[in-house]
Order: sequence, then structure tokens, then C-alpha cells
Amino acid sequence: MHGDDADDLFAPEDEVAGPAAGAGGEQPWPVLVVDDDEEVHIMTRLVLGRLTYKGRPLELLSARSGVEADAIFRRRDDIAVALLDIVMETDDAGLRLARRIRDDFANSDVRLILRTGQPGQAPVRDVIVNYDINDYKSKTELTAEKLFITIITGLRSFDNIRSARMAESASRLKSSFLAAMSHEIRTPMNGVLGMLELLSLTGLDSDQLEMLSTAQVSAGALLRIIDDILDFSKIEAGRMDIDHQPVDIPAIVEGVADMLALQARKKGLVLDIHVDPAIPPCLLGDPVRLRQILFNLAGNAVKFTDHGSLHIRADRTPDPAPGRVRLRFTVRDTGIGISTEHQARLFQPFVQAETSIGRRFGGTGLGLSISQRLVHLMHGAIGLDSVPGRGSTFWFTLELDAAEGVQAGTAALAAPPLAGLGVGLDITDPDLAETLAAYLVRDGAVLLDTHRPDVQVRIAMAGTGPLPSSTSALALSETIPAPSGGGPALVLIADGEARWPCEGLVADGRLLLSRPIRRAALLRAVAVAAGQPVAEPAALRTGPVNRPPVPGPAEAAASGRLILVAEDQKVNQMVIRRQLEQLGHACEIHGDGVAALAAWKPGAHGLLLTDCNMPDMDGYELTAAIRAREAAGTLPRMPVIALTANAMAGEDQRCLNAGMDDFLAKPVDLAQLQRCLERWMGPVPEPSDTARATGPDSPPAPAIFDPAITIDLFGGLDGEAAAFLEEFRRSLRDLSTAALRALQDGDREKARGRVHALAGVAKNGGAPALGVLADRVEAALKEGRTTEAGIDAIKIPGMIDEVVAAIGTL
Repeated sequence: MHGDDADDLFAPEDEVAGPAAGAGGEQPWPVLVVDDDEEVHIMTRLVLGRLTYKGRPLELLSARSGVEADAIFRRRDDIAVALLDIVMETDDAGLRLARRIRDDFANSDVRLILRTGQPGQAPVRDVIVNYDINDYKSKTELTAEKLFITIITGLRSFDNIRSARMAESASRLKSSFLAAMSHEIRTPMNGVLGMLELLSLTGLDSDQLEMLSTAQVSAGALLRIIDDILDFSKIEAGRMDIDHQPVDIPAIVEGVADMLALQARKKGLVLDIHVDPAIPPCLLGDPVRLRQILFNLAGNAVKFTDHGSLHIRADRTPDPAPGRVRLRFTVRDTGIGISTEHQARLFQPFVQAETSIGRRFGGTGLGLSISQRLVHLMHGAIGLDSVPGRGSTFWFTLELDAAEGVQAGTAALAAPPLAGLGVGLDITDPDLAETLAAYLVRDGAVLLDTHRPDVQVRIAMAGTGPLPSSTSALALSETIPAPSGGGPALVLIADGEARWPCEGLVADGRLLLSRPIRRAALLRAVAVAAGQPVAEPAALRTGPVNRPPVPGPAEAAASGRLILVAEDQKVNQMVIRRQLEQLGHACEIHGDGVAALAAWKPGAHGLLLTDCNMPDMDGYELTAAIRAREAAGTLPRMPVIALTANAMAGEDQRCLNAGMDDFLAKPVDLAQLQRCLERWMGPVPEPSDTARATGPDSPPAPAIFDPAITIDLFGGLDGEAAAFLEEFRRSLRDLSTAALRALQDGDREKARGRVHALAGVAKNGGAPALGVLADRVEAALKEGRTTEAGIDAIKIPGMIDEVVAAIGTL
């Protein structure tokens, strides 16, 4: 390039000078000048030599050809801006270099600025369309000021790109760290929760049961924190998948309320729910994530509310399109409230409204952030309205697909026939009155003034103030006079402050319900009070009850039902062995894949449970080796189940791709394990199956007490047998007392656990009738039929007296 060209390139202008380079040793911005004209390099240094951006100077690099520049890009990937001449050793050397930078070196960060003294040689439109460049300048127009602006613009763009990339990398590292930590914590948690569950099935006294319950609640809280961290890492990494399966909205809302009812009752809070009867019985969505969002919002409401009430609602709003249903969920409380300035950052991760809140109430500050992101993943909206000191209303909306002809996953309760039944509501709480009216009218009842003579059932509040925790259902019912003469039957509802937890028919036609009110329980109570027939759902088996004795390894192998386990952690080995024994399975456990593979006997082992991360040979390699031997020897395929603490998204698919058949994430509870084993091995044969197969007659009613089990165990009824029977009697009474106390406290889950243990002890000790009764109570609690459970539970102490009397006659 000649001197006239240089004068055009750097035409005299007003003084343009960037700030002097800092003396603090800041990392300079690498800027590469690629041009075969030495004068261009000299003048570029004169103009840009003192330029700084964000306090950092430039590092001016020079290349006199495309080949030289190519070598620099091979060595360095931190070039911020490259000024490329087009015509150098070839007419298109700069264009070729630009393509290599983007394609061969995969460098999309560097800002490429083409400049040429021969614009016609490479038309702007063709270059912009065919090459990934950021700017194209003619040397004649690139004055000192314009060069200054061009470089600053390029540096700013490069800085933004690199900052975003570093933030993304940091986010990935953080998510990977959180996922790894969650994995490491879940491994010992499997031992803690597994052993606690197994311990709950043994004979414990009331004090031991209370301590065990505290440990289970604490361990469950820790696991929820771990799951929050894991979910957050999944969302941050973009690996959170949303399911599309049947969703039972009433079951989800009522289930969340059940989980929080005891905590709310302990704080003296009124907890009510309302599920719009217009919501279809089954929609398509992600029930797990929907329950998680609702539990997060409602759990916060309980946590941050010291007095008053909270209300959980699910309403159907106008549908957006045929086949689509729009729902609005709200959680309203009378808690501390949130100021406007703090609302803006409330959905940020690890943030609570105020620092003092974290100290006072605890928590990770992740729940609302996770909820917001889950709602957005489901294409919904979430927000809140709040006034400090008066409470908050959190809401979210979702659009779900209608599921025509698809049945909900839960056991549907048959609606009682209330058509034309006259019902009077004597309820002062407007929210509760609205809910009761909506449920009753939807099922055909006619709402009447309570003083009308044609009212057949009256629903009223029971209790007018705080009652001692020992107040019984019968004592509470006496706060409302019994129906007399031809008066209407009564259904009583405990008010918000009454510590009344039990439901059931007490006396004189009075039937009691507790809040929160389930629609099915209300409709059944009204029907029962009116003397109408009520269809009961079939009882569901909810756990591993009445299992036969565990076979020995040889016996299990002979029938092809010996379970092979590969697990390197000693605690987890103990947990899985006891869990399998509780379910009636024999197992053979090895500490790594090599030992498990050596022990594998086709035809003897009916299933493999394997951890995925083990020394020497992990679960994936073990599965691959087994599948290879099966294929080589034309052996039948053995089911392989992954048993791992890695709950990251995609881990289940990785296991399936490796040749496994199913996936269980630790910690695993008995119900999960039982369902999985029965899916692949079928149910464990029970003695009752054989008995039914040997004769057409129906089995006789179960005996109050059968001493055969004791005789088989001890060879008689004295000595050790007498001590066993004494312990048996004590265990029955302790479990019964604990179950009834949990029912009285409104802790349905604890009551179900105690009744479940009672059923197991009764059956294993020779009291089959008591075991059947306990099974019935457990099934009712599992399905939310608290009224029926309370009625049957009252029979348990009397039947235990009969068992004790029968033992006394021996």
C-alpha cells in the first residue's frame, strides 16, 4: 500500500486518545492485525497503542500473511479481535483464514473484521452472506476514530460472549458439584431411612415409637433438602424432563393437605382445601412435579404462619381451547406477609425475603425458585400477592390436556347417591361454606335453610374454642345436641382451633368430620347420616403383609427365585438383605461385579439387583457381561435392576441402554422394592394361594388365636414359649395404643405405620383375625377413608382382649 492510501486510512482528526494503560498488571486484550503491508501495522500501533478497555490495555499481535495468522490461531484461542486484510499471498487469503477460524478451529468467540483496499474484489453482500464475519470495512473509510470505535465494539462483544460462556461453565460446574454431593449424601441416607423403616416394623414400646417417628421425620426433611438441591442442579443443567401422564387433581391437593395437616394442627392453624368439582377426574401432566410445586407453596404457608388459617384451592378457569383445561392453584395464608421490595427477588435461588427469616424459620431458599422453574417448564405462570402482616397468596396456572376415557391412577371412590337430598348448612366460615356447597350441589343435594322441616341432614361446626389435645371425638360431639325425634341427622365438623383429630360415627346418629374436608369423605358422611347405601371401594393391599417365611438359599435357587445382589457398601448390604427378607425373598450378596458375575448361576438366580458404581467391575460392566454370556449360551434373560444413589435426569435411560430392565433410586422403601420385584418375578407365593388351590370351599373365618405358630417355634407352650407369648401380648397393646394415639393426634401416616406393624406382629404371632382387622384399617387410612378407619380402629383393643383371653386358656 502506498503513502496516499495510508493518508486515507489514518486521515488527520481531532485528537483521539484512550486512557493510559493501567499499571496494575491487568491481562491485556489480544488483538491480531493480519496484513501484508508493514505500514498498516505501524500506523495501527500508533493509533491503538495506548487504548484501554475496562482498564485493560491491548496486546497487539502481527501477522503478515494468512499462513502466519493460521499458526497464531493454532497456538491461541484467546484472540479477542482480528483485523483481516483480504488480499495477501492470494486474492482471497483473508476469506480463507476467516473460514478456517470458524470451521477448522471452531472459534466462534473472536470478532473478525475484514478490511480491504480493494472493495470490488470481495463485494460486501457476498462476503456477509457466505462468511461468518462481524464487520467489513474499506481501508479508505477506516479513519482513526472509526478504527477506535470498531475495536471497542469488537472488544465489548467478545467480552460479553466470554462472560456468558464463563457463567455457563460455572453454572455447569456448580450443577455437577451439587449432583455429586447429592449422590454421595443419598448413599448413607439409604441406610438411615431403610433401617428406620425396618425398625418401625418390629415390636417397639410407645416411647421408642415416638423417638423413631422423630428420627423418620428428621431424615425425611433432610432427604427433601437433598432432593431440592438435586432438582435445582437438574434444572440448571437443562436436564429436567416433564412427564405427560394421567393426573388426579383432587388426589394431589388432598394428599398435600394430608401431609401438612399435623404440622398445621400443632400450630393451631385452620387448614382448608377446595377442589373445583368442575375439574375433570383425570388430566394429562406431571403429577410428581405438580405435587412438588403445591407442597413447596403450602409448606411455606404453614412455616411462615403462626396463627390464623391457610387455604389451598384448585379452580378451573375458562378453557383455552377444545381438549385443553386451564387450572389455577392458589395457596392463601394469614402469615407474616412479604414487602413489595422483597417480592421482586423472592423466586431467586438461595434467597429468602429477609435474612432474619432464614435465621428464624430455616430452609435453603430453593423451594420457590424450583417451583417457578417447574411451572415455566410446564408453560405456566406463577406469582404472588402479599401485604406485610396480613398474609400472602401464592398462585400458579397451568394448561393440561384432557384425558378422555383415561382413568386416574388413584382408586376412585364411588359417589354416594345424594340426588334430591335436603341438606342444611350451619357453617359460619364463608370459605368452608362455599366448599361444602359446591361439593354437595355437584352431587345432587339440595341446599335448604337449616330451619326448614324438610332438611334431612344438617352440617354444623363442632367446638367453639380451643380444646385439650386429649379431647375425644365423643366429648367433642356432645357440644352439639343429638338429633331428637324426627329432626335431621347431624354431620359435625371440628372448628379450626379444636384439637380434634378423629373421624367416625360416635352416637345418636352424629357423624364427625375433621378439616381439611375431603370431598369423598363429606359425601359419604352425608349419605351415611341420611341412611343411604354407600358403595365401598375394594380394599387395596398397601404393603408386604402376611408374607410366608423366607426360604433358604438352596430352596430359593431350586425354584429359580434366589436374588443376586451386587453392592459394595456394607450398610446398604444390610439394608437390602433385611428389606428382601421382609418381603419374603432369599438373597445372595457380593461386594462388586466381579464376585457377583462369578457367583451367577443361570436358572437359580431369578433377578439381579446391582449398584451402578462399584470397584473392579461396576453395574454397567456386570450387566454387559451377563448379557454377553446369555447371548453366547442362548440362556434365558435374567431381569437386572439398577439400585443406585444417582438420581440425575437421564440415569434411568442410561441403565436401560446398558441392558438393565428397571431402575430404583436410593433410598428405596419397601413399597417401591416390592412393586419392582413383583413386576419382574411375580408375587411371592403365599400359603393361602395353596389352600385355595386344594379345595373348592371358601376358607374359614380367621381364628382369634392359633397356638400352632408358637408350638412350631418352641416345641411347646412353656419356658421360652411363655416368654414369647408375654412379649407378643405386650407388643400388641403397645402398637394398638400408639396407633390410636396417632389417630387422635391426626397423624394419619404414623397411624398407618403402627397399624401396619400391628398387622405383621398379629399374623406372625398367631392372631390372624386381628391381622385382618388391622389390614382393613391400614387400607382405609391409605385411601383417605379416615371415617371408616376410625370406626374399625376402635374395635382393635377389644379384639386384643380376646386374643389375650385365648392365650390365657392355654
